[in-house]
Amino acid sequence: MVDIQSVNEKSILEKNIPIIDLDECSSGSNTEGLNKLSEEIGRACRDWGFFQVVNHGIPDASLDETWLATKNFFCLPKSEKRKLNRSSDNPWGFFDHELTKNKRDKKEIFDIGPLHSDEGLSSEEPFLGKTPWPKLLPEFEQCMREHFKACEKLSLFILKAICLSLGADKDHLTDCFFPKHTSFLRLNYYPVDDPLADLEEQDHGEAGLGVHHHTDSGALTILSQDNIGGLQVNKGGRWYPITPIDRAFVINIGDMVQVWSNGEYKAALHRVVAMDKEDRYSLPFFYNPTYSTNVNPLNSINSTRLYKEINWGEFRRKRADGDFANLGKEVQIDDYLIV
Repeated sequence: MVDIQSVNEKSILEKNIPIIDLDECSSGSNTEGLNKLSEEIGRACRDWGFFQVVNHGIPDASLDETWLATKNFFCLPKSEKRKLNRSSDNPWGFFDHELTKNKRDKKEIFDIGPLHSDEGLSSEEPFLGKTPWPKLLPEFEQCMREHFKACEKLSLFILKAICLSLGADKDHLTDCFFPKHTSFLRLNYYPVDDPLADLEEQDHGEAGLGVHHHTDSGALTILSQDNIGGLQVNKGGRWYPITPIDRAFVINIGDMVQVWSNGEYKAALHRVVAMDKEDRYSLPFFYNPTYSTNVNPLNSINSTRLYKEINWGEFRRKRADGDFANLGKEVQIDDYLIV
């Protein structure tokens, strides 16, 4: 059982996730630089499953616009936000009573699907529906689409570095994300007050954490966080805070990279503490493969295969179902271990 004990100040100074300077290599044109970065990124994936990147190439002005649009959205009246509620069939939109590990999180979210999902998803795919946009914020959609594209580009670059770090060609996994990857951008709002306080006639249970401990189910997460703090990663049974760095992105690998690496890189447990003094915001981008992708350990890894084949669409559907209802044991990557 994981010991959810926060570390003391001395330990925090001694242990923190790596900070990696992408410099001009984020364009992918500098082969020597990409190879060097792949070693750093591989080491961070192996040791922590988390790292931060600076000099990532996304302009400050673009980030400022995205943050302003995010805060403007969550300032809308709850009645307006709830008109955009997502559902078990349509994963995109607003939600304020999400479950993680069958426990309610103290947060509000707005999920934005890939551009092709705005035409609606195929009946053959795990989800239907498209992203609903707030009518009171006419500039909101364009701003979020621009940030989505920037995160998409950064994710692909980091994925290439991870492939190199595992001894594969840098483009080995690219086809798993085209032509229709299933990535999504999430806007997170962690208020001091319970977001369901206005629904007193219903018993929703206590929300003890901003987000309860979990691993991300997809490939990569690209997170922009404000300066409040609250995100923690588990290492060796202890929880370490991830110190906010202005303009940096926090990167963590998900369950699919754990399988592709045959367990060499572990998707780390992380959580967000509940806010008690000041509201917090964050913007995670979840980089996910196409629904049809079957995930297996890479052939470049010369070791006994640890995982059964996983169909991403099936895994995503099962994990998403747990967001809405207590289904007992939530599907986990360990369920696919070869015993």
